[in-house]
Amino acid sequence: MLASRLLRVVLVVLLLGTVLAQVLVPVFASEVGTSFPEVAYLVVPYSVAAILFIGCGQVALLAVWRLLSLVDGGVIFTRRALRWVDVITACAAVATLLSAGVLIHMLDFVPGGGGPTFYYLAACLAGGLAFVLLMVVMRGLLESAIADRTELDEVI
Repeated sequence: MLASRLLRVVLVVLLLGTVLAQVLVPVFASEVGTSFPEVAYLVVPYSVAAILFIGCGQVALLAVWRLLSLVDGGVIFTRRALRWVDVITACAAVATLLSAGVLIHMLDFVPGGGGPTFYYLAACLAGGLAFVLLMVVMRGLLESAIADRTELDEVI
């Protein structure tokens, strides 16, 4: 299927891009620490948080790859698929908490961390929560489809 192959190409490009981003985060963070010595002590913890955030995205992309493999194999409506949806949901929740934690820290402890940071925090929480809830709903739909498929298999 053409769409499946194209999606795999996009997933590979995204994974390679995220690896590059993980390599570049410490480089750019150290430049910020050099330019703004008053926040240099945050270079390492914020870099670690950014790398973990990107890692969550990478794990989610790999879970999408596995779900795509299940679709290609014609076995998406099995309990195995639920595990991968759970992985995506967990990655989104962890990424949202990491981002929110950094933004809350910036609001409270970083000099000059106010300004639009509150709006970034609100957007982070709203977007992250919306995505996690969407994945919970999608998991419920998949569970219903699995139950219907099982029932149909018993009838046939």
